[in-house]
Amino acid sequence: MSALKPVAAWLVAVGVAIAVLVINHSAGYDSGFAAAKAKGDEALATQGRAHEAELRYLAESAAIGLKKAADDLLAEQARGNQLAADLGAKKDELRAVTDKLSGEVQRVTTLYRRALDAQLEPLPPAAFTAGFVRVWNSALFGTTATVAVPSSGAATGRADESGAGAGAADDLIVGITRADLLSNHVRNAERFASCRAQLNKLIEWNTKNGSK
Repeated sequence: MSALKPVAAWLVAVGVAIAVLVINHSAGYDSGFAAAKAKGDEALATQGRAHEAELRYLAESAAIGLKKAADDLLAEQARGNQLAADLGAKKDELRAVTDKLSGEVQRVTTLYRRALDAQLEPLPPAAFTAGFVRVWNSALFGTTATVAVPSSGAATGRADESGAGAGAADDLIVGITRADLLSNHVRNAERFASCRAQLNKLIEWNTKNGSK
């Protein structure tokens, strides 16, 4: 039995050493796993923070873009409203001029003075041929084609479309008075001035938008 004691002691020592190695290995594994897991968690957390920052940046950029688009739209609407208001004011101004001039037509086409110190007297009658009215209307509408002339003295923006055309009928006297011609001119002048104002506002609008 005494011979077996050293062997048993040796076996016990070997077992203890193996147990220590196993314990150390297990502790090292656990420590390494914990370290690797911590690094992995940190990497995931960093990636998550970066992703959140990117999403936040994209959201902020989108919000800034939407606000700018909304501001630009409001600015364009304000410019459009201002141009429309300016055009409306211009049309009102032109209409006021037309009304004032129309009120003077009768006076300046029926009476005259032979001199500054002379008394007013009726203007001599004026005769206008159908050809005169045809040329007037042709120039007004930019055409050399035959344009109908009025058979009465009614004055509108355009003559009636019944009556004589070019040829022998051009030489006939038509019932057009000085007042008719002047009223026609005043009304057409308002239309032309209104078209010019609209064109100017359109050019101004395109110039402002094109400069961006």
